[in-house]
Amino acid sequence: MTAMKLNKTPWCVVINLVWVYICYGLCRVAFLLENWSLFEGDLTWHSVLEMFRGGLIFDTSAIAYFNSLYLLLALLPLHYKEVRSFRIVTKWLFVIPNTLCILANLVDTVYFPFSQHRTTAMVFDEFKNENNLGTIFGVEFVRHWYLVLLAIAMIAFLIRFYRHSEVDRSQPLWKYYVRQTVSLVVFVPLIICGMRGSTFTTATRPVSISDAHQYVNRPLETGIVLNTPFAILRTLTSQPAKVPTYFHNRAELDSLYSPVHYPADSAVVRKKNVVILIVESFAQEFVGVLNEGLDGGNYRGYTPFVDSLLRRSLTFRETISNSAFSIDAMPAIFASIPRMDHPFILTPFSLNKINSIASELKSWGYHTAFFHGAENGSLGFQAFTRSAGFTDYFGRTEYNKDPRFNGDKDFDGTWAIWDEPFLQYYCLQMSQMKEPFLTSVFTASSHHPFALPEQYKDVFKDEGIHLLHKCIRYTDYSLRQFFATASKQPWYKNTIFVFTADHASSKTTHAEYKTELGHFRIPIFFYDPSGEMPVGCHEGIAQQIDIMPTLLGYLGYDKPYVAFGQDLLRTDPDATWAMNWDHIPQFMKGDYLMQFDGHNVTGLYDYRTDPLLEHDLKGKVPEEAPMESQLEAIIQSYMERMAADSVTVQ
Repeated sequence: MTAMKLNKTPWCVVINLVWVYICYGLCRVAFLLENWSLFEGDLTWHSVLEMFRGGLIFDTSAIAYFNSLYLLLALLPLHYKEVRSFRIVTKWLFVIPNTLCILANLVDTVYFPFSQHRTTAMVFDEFKNENNLGTIFGVEFVRHWYLVLLAIAMIAFLIRFYRHSEVDRSQPLWKYYVRQTVSLVVFVPLIICGMRGSTFTTATRPVSISDAHQYVNRPLETGIVLNTPFAILRTLTSQPAKVPTYFHNRAELDSLYSPVHYPADSAVVRKKNVVILIVESFAQEFVGVLNEGLDGGNYRGYTPFVDSLLRRSLTFRETISNSAFSIDAMPAIFASIPRMDHPFILTPFSLNKINSIASELKSWGYHTAFFHGAENGSLGFQAFTRSAGFTDYFGRTEYNKDPRFNGDKDFDGTWAIWDEPFLQYYCLQMSQMKEPFLTSVFTASSHHPFALPEQYKDVFKDEGIHLLHKCIRYTDYSLRQFFATASKQPWYKNTIFVFTADHASSKTTHAEYKTELGHFRIPIFFYDPSGEMPVGCHEGIAQQIDIMPTLLGYLGYDKPYVAFGQDLLRTDPDATWAMNWDHIPQFMKGDYLMQFDGHNVTGLYDYRTDPLLEHDLKGKVPEEAPMESQLEAIIQSYMERMAADSVTVQ
């Protein structure tokens, strides 16, 4: 390849980006060596290679973002830009952003032992009032002189070996424009995919810092996978609310609310299997048995099987989702972590060490596995379940490898494997596991674009008002088939099944479900085929974050842990509560729903006598003040613990 060819724009861009990748790789090696004592006990060649492989995804995203302006100017199809002054500007638009990224990575190499995670955008708030940073940096520059030399060497390397393009004057000008235009058309989608850290599919969202958990065994190791420019960039717009100081007295705060759970002295150990069924968009409105008072007692639901199961299960008078988004369901259900203003897995807090029902039961000898029929990595589920302590992950990839099933012939064309075959796969996989086990499945068919498998299009074609209703009927049918198969398995009688939704649906037809409270109503119930667990609709309020502590309490788990919900079987019904925070915090306790803006109560409603929330009782009932205090205590306790990375029992 001639020198002239290498000076054509596409090659120059590729070569310059290769230099940047090399610098990021050197920064990662320096990071690992500098912090070797923190990692050496758990590292293997395989785990290090897996972390470096994952690191390429995050490096690509950072490199694409921080070099976007350089790439645009370099690829711009105008021959007028091929002059010395323009080339100088382009060069420094390449060198300066990458210099800042190198410095950020190397500074974080030194800071990491103190923070235990890559620096995020929170750093700008943490140190904005410090006036001694110059002294601190000066001392550390001297102590880590070798990192300073490495930075100088890499920056000099970028400057010295930067390639700029030239116009080949021996070629017609139209060839230049064709080449530049084609290069731009090719590079733009590649750059966007690089920024996203994924391809353009509906099944995957842009990569976030929490996705680093997919490549590690410990939260601490996410520091190896991530790079600091990416961590800062991805958290600039996902900053959690600041830690409030509603209470200055620790004893007062803890008396109102504490998320630390201790085993009961009278706990009875029951090492039953646990199966958690998370059903997409399965709103309470769709469940006939939960709406027997609607439509003058003539309510028509879409869930005949779930209705029959509910009548044999434990549920509660009010069952509430902690969010309206799938991305928040997993932390709430598995780790008892509610959404607070922002999705947990998109905040810097997602790098914290957490406990979950999976991590706790795993330490108790349980085998743990999560199932989701979508593309592996979809919605960040694989990364989160790994951080939460699930050992195995079964997705579309694993399903396609199983010769008992039809592989991608069962793919719905948009999201995932159809519910019926994937639930059968789920059931049979559990029969190959050693007991006791904890497993969970997240279904997908009751989702836009509201399609059905070909063989069921005529079976459920007349179901309901909205297209989603026929999908709910199909999912209900799939659950019936799942339980028919499960009931024949040897593990069935020794299993507790938990049924919940990720969130409610926006496709509502009744006014009661279009309110700020109705939008969060989902079914939550516990089914024990052995009959040992209580049955019936009990008084009280249940929410997704109560699932973990309720299960651990019933199983007789014997260690303390942190969970922001409550053990429903050990909590007086009058003391149960629920909260969610999608736009503003809402708090539900007793007969009332309270809305709060972070400083003041903005609304208070008796949701039982006023289901449409039409009559604001703010300032009119005595329950308002204690509800406000308890909500403030919950928010402050949550934020303090997250900010201090204290979400486990030390």
